[in-house]
Amino acid sequence: MLEGLWGLPSPTTTVFVHSGWRCSSTYVWHRFRALAGVRAYYEPWHEQLARVSAETLRAETPDNSGLRHPGGTEPYLKEFEVALDPAGGLRNFDPSFALDRFWIEPEASDLAQQAYLEGLVEAARTRGETPIFACCRTLGRAGWLRRRFGGFHVMLVRDPVQQWLSFYSLRRRPRPTYFELCHYVLLSEMAGGDDLSHALLGHRFDGAGTLEERLAAVRGKLKRAPASVSFQAFLAVWLRSYLKALPEADLVVDVDRLARDQAYAREVEAAIQAGCGLKPDFSDCRAPAPHGIVPPVQWRKAAREVVDLMDLHEAIVGPQAPPILFRKLAPAFAAVTPAPVGPIMKLGEALGGLIGGEAVTRAPAKAYAATAARTDGSRR
Repeated sequence: MLEGLWGLPSPTTTVFVHSGWRCSSTYVWHRFRALAGVRAYYEPWHEQLARVSAETLRAETPDNSGLRHPGGTEPYLKEFEVALDPAGGLRNFDPSFALDRFWIEPEASDLAQQAYLEGLVEAARTRGETPIFACCRTLGRAGWLRRRFGGFHVMLVRDPVQQWLSFYSLRRRPRPTYFELCHYVLLSEMAGGDDLSHALLGHRFDGAGTLEERLAAVRGKLKRAPASVSFQAFLAVWLRSYLKALPEADLVVDVDRLARDQAYAREVEAAIQAGCGLKPDFSDCRAPAPHGIVPPVQWRKAAREVVDLMDLHEAIVGPQAPPILFRKLAPAFAAVTPAPVGPIMKLGEALGGLIGGEAVTRAPAKAYAATAARTDGSRR
């Protein structure tokens, strides 16, 4: 049985595909894009949209991105040509939309962000097209989007260990990727999350400045942090994001199963068609091979510490818990063999951290016992 409320909503004309980074959202967007009569906007909250032009709009493609995305030579952003501002960027877009309001509450007002999205919806509808919004920056604002735009909301969920390993696999040297830095920023900006952030990161951040400045701030403090710090920061954001987003879902898609179970793929296609009248074809979905890298992370210990810190046991295993959360966390808790953290692995991380500065130290273990507090919303 598919999760979500897909049998209830009537067909609609706006579709939202919500996910985290490295969660197959590009593939799902690519399959929607292949349908006739749609305008599938790719990452419409990406901060770089503030600087696009007619030329740069067509510059980056899946083939030249280095991100292992499907789509070939077709530009990611061609759908945005209808929203270009002659002065540069997109009409009504501000780079602060990217993460500043990621945790926005459903009832909060954000007229600027609303006007930007209304413009994209209108641009599609005046051309007789169905607007599709597929983005890795919407899980925390799914409720806000539903209350203002209605629509059909699809949530993509991936095994969090493999999702984080996908970040890690893109490292070109022992430094965090953009994806990891974004999770540090999001963790540090959860409302009421000061102690949680300090316990996991060993630092406090004030959230001041532009996104570029905040990314630089976390990079400066955490560029030599152990892999376990990155994984725990990711997992804390993963948990809070999905706990906030899943109640808003019309359909929850297990992307790991989508790639290996053709019967399930057909069910998902039918559910999407029932909910919004569109039927993407997922018959070519293939699961990537499990990442063979073995960073020095004790998965079970790391995951349990995060759950304890956030006091989320009931939210994960209680009677009202979304079933997919525990199912996806199970590998981190039990099935995944903890990576060996012996002297050689520790030495490797230390050497990576000592080049050009001092290594980051972890907050003491006792900090975990003092920081078991729920977090929700955003301080921004």
